[in-house]
Amino acid sequence: MKRICLLVAALLITTGTASATATTQKWTAGWDDFSEPLNYTTSKVIWSVNTTTRKLSVTFTLRGATHSKLYQVGVHIFCTTFTTTFGQFPAGNGTCTAITRQGITKSLTAVEFGVVTTDIHGNGTFSVVVGPIAPGTYHLEFETRNGAGCGLTGGGSSTDPNICEADFQSPGPTFGDATTIIIP
Repeated sequence: MKRICLLVAALLITTGTASATATTQKWTAGWDDFSEPLNYTTSKVIWSVNTTTRKLSVTFTLRGATHSKLYQVGVHIFCTTFTTTFGQFPAGNGTCTAITRQGITKSLTAVEFGVVTTDIHGNGTFSVVVGPIAPGTYHLEFETRNGAGCGLTGGGSSTDPNICEADFQSPGPTFGDATTIIIP
């Protein structure tokens, strides 16, 4: 059994679909707002999976974004069915809903992790450890929203529809381009 687990871990590392070492991805413009400023060269998402603990570590880094702003960060998981949680975070309402962005329709659930607060230069980071996550293969896009409070109790303004807009996506550049993460 131990040899099989080591073989699976080695396979995950060599295929690039899940990683015990950090994977760095660049941001691209989001699927809702293409005008939000960002230094795409230095901004990034860094993620890794600990296959032993079944935890996903993610660091969201924004450089040259709008200064002194809140950006909500999380993932959109492409699915047809889903549980009510992703690690310790609520996963939408436990259902997958079809939405259309950039002319593409996909079924998904959203998971909100936290907020990047930018400084006077538009720079900020947010790190989170998610898990343990139920074993499975997850096709997801990291996203940064235009404000904070989308889908959260007590957050944002219910009269401001813009807080749920995706300003940045990774991998992108098209809605539905996904990163595959495997949790053994």
